[in-house]
Amino acid sequence: MAFDFNVDVRLTDDSDSSSVQFINMTIESAPPGVDQLTGEWRGASVFVPSDSGEFDWDGRPDSQGALVFDGPSADGRVVVGLNDFVAPGGGLPSTGATGGGTVVDPNSSQFLGDITWEIT
Repeated sequence: MAFDFNVDVRLTDDSDSSSVQFINMTIESAPPGVDQLTGEWRGASVFVPSDSGEFDWDGRPDSQGALVFDGPSADGRVVVGLNDFVAPGGGLPSTGATGGGTVVDPNSSQFLGDITWEIT
């Protein structure tokens, strides 16, 4: 199956630059002009306390980020927040895009640390 959005994202722990985790994020269909979408992600768990689930992307000017969930997004178990996860001028980001974010424990919503993200 071909995806409209299929990127590998390198997450780096801001407190330990040698601690790196990759996640793959996909959206099956991303029609032009749409600014809110749900997709799937997967990756080996290194410092993010999960290895797969859904993510909600919001490209609206007041949001411009993605929330990555442990399982279905409807369950609300956030594990990662990606800030500024949007292309210049709007739309989904692409290779070379960078930003910051946070890692959260999905069971308690406790802050676990800051990260830097980059689409590779």
